Amino acid sequence: MKNELEKKVKISDIILSNNIYISLIIFAVAFIICAVCVPNILLPSNIISVLRMNSISGIVAIGMTLVMLTGEIDLSVGAIMSLSLAVGSKVIEAGQPGAALLVTILTGGLAGGINGFIIAKSRVASLMITLGMSMVYGGIANIVANGQATYLYNAQLWLDLGKGNVLGIPGPVVIFIALIIVFSIIMAKTEFGRQVYFTGANSNAGWLSGINIDVIKIVIFILCGCMAALAGPLLSAQVNRTIPTLGDGYEVTAIAIAVLGGTSLDGGKGSIGGTLLGVLTLGFLTNALSLSGMGTYVEKVLRGIIIIVIVVVYEFAKRRAR
Repeated sequence: MKNELEKKVKISDIILSNNIYISLIIFAVAFIICAVCVPNILLPSNIISVLRMNSISGIVAIGMTLVMLTGEIDLSVGAIMSLSLAVGSKVIEAGQPGAALLVTILTGGLAGGINGFIIAKSRVASLMITLGMSMVYGGIANIVANGQATYLYNAQLWLDLGKGNVLGIPGPVVIFIALIIVFSIIMAKTEFGRQVYFTGANSNAGWLSGINIDVIKIVIFILCGCMAALAGPLLSAQVNRTIPTLGDGYEVTAIAIAVLGGTSLDGGKGSIGGTLLGVLTLGFLTNALSLSGMGTYVEKVLRGIIIIVIVVVYEFAKRRAR
């Protein structure tokens, strides 16, 4: 009896000490609840629809996951998306949609790099720096775009990426899955990935072991900016235009997905594969709320409550694991 109790305690300790197990349990519970409450949610067409609607948020969340693994956070990803689109739209208006895509991504990388440089060199909390920079980038986006939308009539490449299909699978989903695979390999199999985890787990020890923590953080913020910028054209294709406020709110969704996927707010724990799990969990819950016929505002309130509850569950589990 005593041995069985000790075994149970050990299993529970293992579950509570590993965020991915908690994420799997939350996903399973969410999936079962959604399947019972909304029978049509398990149709293959609806599953593809869930991925299509949430893959763009997932791309932003990949960048956010990388940042959170270093123990930082980026509240400016939505504004970076908007700024990148505003700059890219000017190139579209000049009749160069291909170049516009490259300029858009480079703009996002530059904005992310500025964030990373300021955070790494000032040692000021990334929460405050990126909150301030979100206002800066958002303001510049509106100045560049003059508060006006740019329609994508002459940007077929953008429309193909955002609305096209590969073997019946939406383009944004293909891009999201490809990025999940690439960054999963990078984080699990390369020295750079190991250094990112080390940076978030114990930056002081990282310095002592020869890791240039500042460079790691700057590179990660650049990648985060690029992910936010890449998501922009895919999103704009859905609405056939770029808008200088199109990225508003994506920072919250990206953080929620990363946390749902088991990435620790303290850094050093999490995985890119878990981000896929976070996308599916939030996607099914959101889709279930939508199919249940609730109004948009009620759905938004419930999404917020769900996110808060899940974060509290993670914090409780973390304390129990100690």
